[in-house]
Amino acid sequence: MNYLKSYKRLNQFIQNETFEPTLNWGLRMAVASVAPVIWGVATGHMDIAEWITLTAEGICWVELRGGAGLRMRVLVGGTLLTFFFALLGSITGTSIWLSMVCMLFVGFLSSLFKNLGDRGSGLAICAYVMFIICNAYPVKTLHSLEMRSLYILIGGVWTILVGLAASAFVPEQEPYRRSIAMILKSIASLIDTVSKGWDGNGVRSGLREIYTKEKDVRASIDSSIHFFESMAYQVTHDKGKEYNLAHTRKATSLIAAHVIAISEELDSIKLPAITNATRLKLYALHKALQQTVERLAEYVLSLKPEEELLLNSRIERLRKIIKLLNDHLFEEDASNRTTIFRVIQLTERSIKLVESCVNNMKQLGEEQPIYRSYSLIKTLYILHPKHLLHNIRILFDMNTNTARYALRTALAATLAMFIFKWFNIDHGYWLPFTVIIIIQPYFGATFTKAIDRTLGTVLGGIAGGLLLRLPTALHVKEIFMFICAVLMVYYLRKKYSVAAFFITVSLVLLFAVESELSWTILFSRLFCTITGALLGIVAGFALLPTWDKKYLPRYLAESIYHNYEYFKVTFFPDEQQTALPWTKYKRLAETGNSNAFDSFNRFLQEPSGRKKSFSLFFQLITYNVRLTRELNSIHLEIENNTAGNTAKEPDAEQQALINECLYWFNKSVIMLQKINPAQETTMLAVGEILHSPFVLTQHQYNYLNKMLIDLKSMHQDLQELILTVDTIMESSTVPA
Repeated sequence: MNYLKSYKRLNQFIQNETFEPTLNWGLRMAVASVAPVIWGVATGHMDIAEWITLTAEGICWVELRGGAGLRMRVLVGGTLLTFFFALLGSITGTSIWLSMVCMLFVGFLSSLFKNLGDRGSGLAICAYVMFIICNAYPVKTLHSLEMRSLYILIGGVWTILVGLAASAFVPEQEPYRRSIAMILKSIASLIDTVSKGWDGNGVRSGLREIYTKEKDVRASIDSSIHFFESMAYQVTHDKGKEYNLAHTRKATSLIAAHVIAISEELDSIKLPAITNATRLKLYALHKALQQTVERLAEYVLSLKPEEELLLNSRIERLRKIIKLLNDHLFEEDASNRTTIFRVIQLTERSIKLVESCVNNMKQLGEEQPIYRSYSLIKTLYILHPKHLLHNIRILFDMNTNTARYALRTALAATLAMFIFKWFNIDHGYWLPFTVIIIIQPYFGATFTKAIDRTLGTVLGGIAGGLLLRLPTALHVKEIFMFICAVLMVYYLRKKYSVAAFFITVSLVLLFAVESELSWTILFSRLFCTITGALLGIVAGFALLPTWDKKYLPRYLAESIYHNYEYFKVTFFPDEQQTALPWTKYKRLAETGNSNAFDSFNRFLQEPSGRKKSFSLFFQLITYNVRLTRELNSIHLEIENNTAGNTAKEPDAEQQALINECLYWFNKSVIMLQKINPAQETTMLAVGEILHSPFVLTQHQYNYLNKMLIDLKSMHQDLQELILTVDTIMESSTVPA
């Protein structure tokens, strides 16, 4: 039994590494950081090797995702940032006041790097790590500055070479395909959640569980768009592979929309109301669809013929289950029979989308490795200034939350720098270093990261100190440095306390490769880490805090308005709106819902007063989620050419239902400025509208009726919220 469990864990590990190759990133970190140490030990130039290794570690914290062009720009950008901020720290370290001014600048700028997403966090490390360490060890002569600059430049070039070597043999389109495979993997997890309880074991998943998985799908899609920005409607057929990949990604997002529509249909079925045979067949349908999507993810990633064969077998099995389910529909009553038939219809459409993904993948043809697919001119174009300007615009897109977070981090780090410099604390640079690391945009995340960081540092310091007791001749330290470099990257997103443990061990070993490290230094680092963590927590609580008790109403108002815009573009689009795909408005509505849901969850973690009244917010978020899903289902009908003659206008009954939905939407939108005065709205009056541009199918008509119920309920809860929101906000014990 233990062998079986071990095998399952190993198999799961291999599967995870296939989709998210974290070990490759860790190995790149290990090679780039440990090779200079080995050279330093062998040649007796450990002082030079330390600077090269620090540079390499800083740059290697940037994960190489996306296409070859983005990878090259990230490596070059990380090198330039490391070089500039290392120089800035080196020449300002002798002055406490210059150090504080520059720390304010570095803290503010490095916080803004979060605007660039995951790669921005890595680039921020390049900036503040090198500045803080170089500032702690300033240079006093021009010659020393030149030599340090040379070492850091060598470290940067060495890291670029390692990064290019790690990417050179990757097939050209594999990063794009991997991002699509990750979307499919999250969809399979969503189907698994929807299927719970249908086998008779346990309870069915609730709205919150299903929506959490739906958010994961949305996050996977957003991550893919972040690295590969061209949308399906923006890519023409002559773009070849990019066209096929963009349309494959669109198809995967539509598969997710169909899965959500299936879950909405099944939500109306009560398990005791259907036969056990039908219930088990519906469960088998879910599992077969899940296995089909999982196999599609494998095929998209590998493009192996054997994976295509396995995928086709899963599709055939899914079709057989559909046939069996169809044959047993007569056993159910009329209402359940209609719902199950709708589930079958949505599943069949999902199969067509899976097949379209396969066809798009087949058209990719044979892929060349990156090193063979980039000519000299194409490689030079990667560094075109337009890419720099684009990222600068994103970097300095300062909304209120970003600016407050950046300023809070900068002020706290500057205070930590002052304490370090004023009291001349031995190895006190860990104070500002810890502060910048643990401070997050929201208090709950800051507190959690402070606990994880402190725990990992304490245990890592003890472990590193024990390793230093081993004889240097065994080269155990160098071996453990390599292992720690791999594991600190591997656990970075899985468990931060473990990652902090290996980071601490790695740094302890780095600064003591040739000799035993004084326990005084370890205790100094422990003191600075704990003090920095406390300072970060206090700053998050008292220094320009961002409390979701204040921002939750704003996110809710934005969510409602995005759904309103989505409704308008569905039934009353103007010329400008018809030029854009409906999926753009779908994405905006889903993002608005996600922001409101995340804000609500963060509020529950805040040290505030009464929270029971905030059930109103959760109900309103739930209404918005359902409104988005109903609009998605209406568009899926149009997407599958089931809306009839779109040139005809809807009949009077259908148009009256559409107008009534608009009427109740307008009544809710009017109230948005009462919960968020900054919310701008543009409403469409019922008396001024044109007819909807298409005739409703029976399914679309049903979705609109559900929408009308949700709109009326949402309006009622909004009225109640307006009466209580001021009281709720004032009841919190946390200062605004």
